[in-house]
Formats: sequence, structure tokens, C-alpha cells
Amino acid sequence: MAPYFGPQESASDVTLEKYFLATDFISGIGYGAQGVLYFICTRYLWTQRRVRRVNLFMLAYITLLFLISTLVQVAQAHRTQLVFIENRNFPGGPWAYYEASLSGTANIVGQTPIAALFFLSELFMVWRCWVVWYSVSRWVAYAVASLPALMLAASLAGAVLYSLATAHPDSPIAGAHTTAWVLAYYTLMLSTNVVTTGLILIRLIAHRRAVGKTLATAHAGEYTSLISMLVESAAFYSIIGASCLIVSGVGSPAGGPFISATVSSQQISGYLIIARLAHGRGWQASTMSAHSKIVIRRNVSISDTRMGGEEEASDTTSTD
Repeated sequence: MAPYFGPQESASDVTLEKYFLATDFISGIGYGAQGVLYFICTRYLWTQRRVRRVNLFMLAYITLLFLISTLVQVAQAHRTQLVFIENRNFPGGPWAYYEASLSGTANIVGQTPIAALFFLSELFMVWRCWVVWYSVSRWVAYAVASLPALMLAASLAGAVLYSLATAHPDSPIAGAHTTAWVLAYYTLMLSTNVVTTGLILIRLIAHRRAVGKTLATAHAGEYTSLISMLVESAAFYSIIGASCLIVSGVGSPAGGPFISATVSSQQISGYLIIARLAHGRGWQASTMSAHSKIVIRRNVSISDTRMGGEEEASDTTSTD
């Protein structure tokens, strides 16, 4: 019989180590996609920097996001090196070392920028929610956006508590509830996005119903098509985030890869929205008023055409 050169750990630990590597692999794919979208957005935002002042703000925003994402990748690569190379003979195997080092510097350095990415991305979505509802009125926009804004503030507090629980596992705030803090933090953060996505979709669907029967497809479809609404509301991220909550909630070891996919999808969704804004196809505060003007012009044109037809018919009748 051939000698055995496999791991000496239990089958469950080996499974966890496989998912650990899958997490880094998925994160790398997501980072590559973010890199492509970053350079696409940067190109258009830079060429249009003098057209709209907000483009420079968007450029600085996505640059900050990409730098933080790069830091996350560096931290994850270093963590993987510590787990599988530098401490491969740790008693109990790589997964035992990972659990023992959760409060270490490498893990905290890796988790902090992820929390920053979550916060900045959700802050952007709250702003988009305000923009979408601004067409109703300014005060309605503030009232609607206040709910996800409060949830975002609560998630920021949760991120601080989560970091403290991770850095000081023996403290009263952590105790035996570190895992509960992790799940509570991600639940609150993902719930914030689900609420924000729902509010944006409600406004877009209402707008679609209002203008869909009046405007031509070429005018309305740019903002009211199914794909446009899914991109504008970051529904792609919400779907993956909801799946992550379910998988993590049942205690599946696949929670790690799903969290990695959630972080990547959040950044990708933001880049897609900014790409639409850079191309002039994203929803703006003036979108509704612009559509209303088109509707008014179309109705006036139809009214003039009907009146002209009635006058011609009247003239014909008088001549006869």
C-alpha cells in the first residue's frame, strides 16, 4: 500500500481549510473584477471631470475604495502565508492556528479595511437612495433615507464592537459570544443594504409605471428597464448578501466563501452604478423633472395635432 502523505487533521478541519482557501480564491477573482471596473470608471470620470464637479468626488471615492480593497488582498495573502506556510506544523494543523490567531494583528488588520469597505459602500447607497427619492421632494428624500442612515450608524457601532471583541477575546464584551458579534454585525450590515435596495426599487418601479405608458421606450428604458433597476438598486449584492446570511446562519463552513463573495459583489455593484453615472445614464436628482418635461412636450404636441386636425375638418365642412 502506498504511503499516506495527506494531512493529519480531522476530516472536518480539512474541510474548513479547503473553504479557507476558497475564500481567498473568490476574493482574488472579485478583486480582479474590481480592478477592471475601477480603470473603466477612472477613464470616463477623468475625461468628464470638467463637465460635472461631482465626477472628481466620484474619482476620489473609487480610488479610496480600490486602495482599501488592495490592502484587504495584501492582508489576506499575508494571513494565508502565516496559516499554511510559516505555521504549518502548529499543533492541530492550519485551522487550529487560524482560530488561535483570530485576535492577532494580521487578522485585525484584515478585518478593519473590510469593515471600512462595508461602511463606505453602504454610505454611497444611502446617498443614491436620497438621490432617487429627491425627485419627489427634498424632505421626502431625507425622510426615506433616514431609515437606512440610522441602520448604517448602528452597523458602524456594531463594527466597533466586533473589532473590540476580536482584538480582546477575554474581555467582558466578547466572552463566549464573539461568533454572535460577527453574525450580528454582518446581519445588520446586509439588512441595511436590503432595506436601501428595497427603497430604491420602490421608487424606480413607481417611476416606471408613471412614465412607461407615456414615454417612448428609447427615453424610458434607459432608467426603467429591468437591468437598469437591478444595477441602480445594487440588487445583485443584496441577493448574494441574503444568501450569505442564510449559509452563515445555519453554521455551514461555506460561510467564509459567501462572505468573500458578498464583499466583492458589494464593490462591483457600486462600480457598476458609478459607471452608469460616468456615462450619463445613471439616475440623478433631475431625472424625474427631465422626464416630466418630455411628457409635457409630448402631450402638448399631441394636443396641437388634434386641434389642427379638428380645424382642418371644420374648414372642410364650412367649404362644403
